[in-house]
Amino acid sequence: MDEPDIELLRERLNRDPEIAFILPEGPGHWRAVWQIDDAQGQTMLWHVPGGPLPLLRRGAEKDSLIEDPFAGWTACRAGRDKTVPYFGPSWPSALLLSLFPPGWRGLPRDSIPVSGLGWYGRMMGVSPLPTRRWWQRFGSWIRRRSVRVTRDGPLFEPHADIWAMPAGLRAIQSGMERRYDSYSFG
Repeated sequence: MDEPDIELLRERLNRDPEIAFILPEGPGHWRAVWQIDDAQGQTMLWHVPGGPLPLLRRGAEKDSLIEDPFAGWTACRAGRDKTVPYFGPSWPSALLLSLFPPGWRGLPRDSIPVSGLGWYGRMMGVSPLPTRRWWQRFGSWIRRRSVRVTRDGPLFEPHADIWAMPAGLRAIQSGMERRYDSYSFG
């Protein structure tokens, strides 16, 4: 995804009254905010109407809910990727936004990394109705601004499975390579 596309997505999500961003406040400390200045890299999103966020505990301690994510909290359990909070494998109101421009943290500048928004609760069958509706509206917004292309080879084939936003599509059409193996956990 190219930087103008990242800015377009950031602006759209900043205006969304249902989405909060979960940002680090130091190692193992997190806080929800309504708007961000930079969306590059990985950012956990919280679909607020989809329900509260869990505070996962270690061992025999019982998991609980985070009382006020906007006031911040300290994680008791970390996931594999320390750059985003861990809410378990499929928390229904959490989404992972991954936006990588060319050259981001050592990535090649001559390729367009494939970015995305993952919602694992949808795949695990635990999706709350408000979040499903938001996902459909957001997907519709993306489709109106994007073109479906293939991961490699000719751009427009029947098996096209990714959406290219306007700046990314222009870069690909001008000869930049598409990369879908662009990031490993931090």
